[in-house]
Amino acid sequence: MTSVARPFRRLSAQRGAALITAMLIAAMAAVMVSGMFWSQWSAIAREQTAREQTQARWILRGAIDWARLILREDARTSTVDYIGEPWSVPLAEARLSTFLAARGQDSSTLPDAWLEGRIGDAQRRFNLRDLAPAGSVDPQALAAFQRLCTALQVSSSVAGEIAQGIAAATAIGSATQPNAALPLQRLQDLARLGPTVAQALPRLAAEITLLPQATPVNANTADAPVLAAVLGVDAETAQSLVAARQRAYFRNLGDISVLLKQGTTVNPVLVSVATGYFDAVARVRIGNLEYAERALIQRAGLFTQVVRIERVPPWLAAAPQGAAAGGAS
Repeated sequence: MTSVARPFRRLSAQRGAALITAMLIAAMAAVMVSGMFWSQWSAIAREQTAREQTQARWILRGAIDWARLILREDARTSTVDYIGEPWSVPLAEARLSTFLAARGQDSSTLPDAWLEGRIGDAQRRFNLRDLAPAGSVDPQALAAFQRLCTALQVSSSVAGEIAQGIAAATAIGSATQPNAALPLQRLQDLARLGPTVAQALPRLAAEITLLPQATPVNANTADAPVLAAVLGVDAETAQSLVAARQRAYFRNLGDISVLLKQGTTVNPVLVSVATGYFDAVARVRIGNLEYAERALIQRAGLFTQVVRIERVPPWLAAAPQGAAAGGAS
């Protein structure tokens, strides 16, 4: 019995080994096939995402050109900029095809895209470039910025540090010096000035900007703390100015002066009623892809140009609740 059972046991073992080998081969083949499918699917998904991103960028370029057209047309009719003009009305999210359909154009070949955006006044904030427009600190601008820092609960010493940094970066001929300071182009660049400035930036960011050149604050769009700082008035007076412009916008600096205490002067270098720089923010949604960009647009008369474009989080394109687009950029 023993001699007869051994061949059967050996045969059974061989069959078992062959079955296990076949199962392993099948498993390996399944893994390889699934890997190939996954690789192919990933390549298709990447290609689709890249195509959608390209489409989104082209759509946003068109939206920025549209913003330039709106600003140019506004300049034809008015030399004053205030909240309530067409440029300050935000565009709620709308299907892109509706714009072409309204013009009688075929939109069947367009992707299912949604567009949202707004234009904001870049001069509603205090422009740090005013602190040292020619490479030396301007005492009046520095005093105004110190008042703004105090209102925002930031040490006034921060104003001095930033002013010195702006002066060093914009001094004539500084770029040719071996130890020249790096150029300051955006607010985040100010963090290089030191840890104190870096810590203060989050508190200041909503009320300051850094434009390519010195610009006055637009009294028709600025928040009360900025108005109080550049006019040298108290918070209550600044709030009364905000309320007054809601009833009737300021047509000139004289409209502001009559609302101030007798003897208070309005510095035209720091205060204006018109704007030369605007922020245009637009968001496009194609399927699950959301893409947003912000452009700084300069306007001089009827001439408009894009100074810079940067990608931003999509939520920035939405108009803040309870605020006009021109006053909340």
